[in-house]
Amino acid sequence: MSDSKDAIARVLARHVASGAMPGAQWWVGGPDGPVSQGAIGTDATQATPYDLASLTKPLATALLAVILEREGRLSLGATLGATFTELRATPYGTATMRDAAFHRAGFPAWKALYLEGTTREDYVASIAATAPAGPIGGTVYSDLGYLLLGFAIERAAGTALDRLFEMRVARPLGLPRCGFPGRSDTFVDAAPTERGNDYERRLAGESAPSERFREGMIRGAVHDGNAWGLGGVAGHAGLFGTAADVARVALALLEPPRLGRPRGSFEAMLGSPDGGGRTLGFVTASRTESVRGVLADDAVGHFGFTGTSLWIEPAGARVYVLLTNRVHPEVPSRDFVATRRDFHAAAVLLARS
Repeated sequence: MSDSKDAIARVLARHVASGAMPGAQWWVGGPDGPVSQGAIGTDATQATPYDLASLTKPLATALLAVILEREGRLSLGATLGATFTELRATPYGTATMRDAAFHRAGFPAWKALYLEGTTREDYVASIAATAPAGPIGGTVYSDLGYLLLGFAIERAAGTALDRLFEMRVARPLGLPRCGFPGRSDTFVDAAPTERGNDYERRLAGESAPSERFREGMIRGAVHDGNAWGLGGVAGHAGLFGTAADVARVALALLEPPRLGRPRGSFEAMLGSPDGGGRTLGFVTASRTESVRGVLADDAVGHFGFTGTSLWIEPAGARVYVLLTNRVHPEVPSRDFVATRRDFHAAAVLLARS
């Protein structure tokens, strides 16, 4: 490997040594393949699956929503009230599925829904009883909207989200180990995340019943509590995979024929951001501290709480994937901005050379 290609490994090794994360895996390249890929640190090889966390939103939920809408099976223009009767008389009733996908349906960022039940009906009822964080049209990043979008996709397709992702994305792209493990042991070799659910336990407050939170090391199972409450499969979290897997899905967004779709099929995801700098499933680099001024302003991407990220520069057909398990063995108090910026700075120099 040349000195230039070693640069990414050196950057990530420095952040591993500083304690930012135990290990990392990366993929940088384009349609012709990677210009750099590798893994470094503890529990990290190029074959190690990672909990992709909120990368589930664009790579599974938004992608499937676009596919189903183009097939006439789902309408993102439908109101939440028409789709979920429980929401009809709530402040969310007139928001559309598209509003939810763009994080502008008024939902708060998070709520421990699993403390009030573990069925889809329980979750929708809990969301319906939740006070809005703001008016419809205002941007508040929220897991709740993507939970509902996942439910709507399942209703429209008549198929569970994990099965639908396998059939419509993973199988056509040849990704046998990218998917939702749910409650199975399919991903026991994944990079571990948190020891127990201490982080969410603190967020939920002292009154939350302790028996609702997991104990022991979480490995091969989704870290997110709301996704775990649903059996590990949800519209906002639950997807696992490697950096190469994530890159292949990203490349299919750039080249839709890889998924048997006509060119331009995923333009809603890759371009034409709204006033909040969001596309369907992504946010632009100009609105994101971790990559602003490093990637092209119109690059689109997403982060995952566990320490994952995907960024795409459509104009240059460049893809940048960083997967880490920064929440192992506990969720750190320090932010992850410096690590992400340093990785992308090194990756951009290589990708554009």
